[in-house]
Amino acid sequence: MAQAPPNSSLPFFGARFSLYPMSDRHIPVILTAIDGIRDSGLEVETDDVSTFIGGDRNAIWSTLEGVFAKAARTGEHVVMTALVSHGCPGETYCEPDPLTGTARAPIEHAGRGVPASAQWSLYPLGSAGYMDVIYDEIDRTKRAGVFSGGAHFVSKLEGDACTVLEGIRRAFDDACGRTSHVVAHLTLSANSPTRKGRSPS
Repeated sequence: MAQAPPNSSLPFFGARFSLYPMSDRHIPVILTAIDGIRDSGLEVETDDVSTFIGGDRNAIWSTLEGVFAKAARTGEHVVMTALVSHGCPGETYCEPDPLTGTARAPIEHAGRGVPASAQWSLYPLGSAGYMDVIYDEIDRTKRAGVFSGGAHFVSKLEGDACTVLEGIRRAFDDACGRTSHVVAHLTLSANSPTRKGRSPS
């Protein structure tokens, strides 16, 4: 991995995620969910806590959705947390951020029809008007029809996994166009016993 060239305008983009199946079958659920991600063309680093993926922006969002959808389709109660970062000044250079027009990977939506609940938080860093950015992007999720309410430190979203993650991505990408360093934290849940009798919004 090469260091970013001096004064480069090409920001770093990547995500770090962890998957938690609430099942004594957690090992096969996790291994099946992450199977094949090393063939995606992304940089992949896995340890005993989480998995990092870096590279093409489309491929990263598709991978997050695919991993979660595979785990959720087992029928087990699963939770996935992800930290997504754009433009971190302390990171090494991998590939040009696809917001500059270099996204080549096809966008795949494995999460269609997979009911999910989510909580997410957006952090536009280094921006004096950061709260305006946050409020605007919360409104974007409302217009997308996935916003289900606010809570301490998070916005709650509901829908299928595809629609929820697409709502988060559109808000995140818009924030990236307004702020040089943006971080988002999201938690996705599927098949929770507390969702019985509820339908996705």
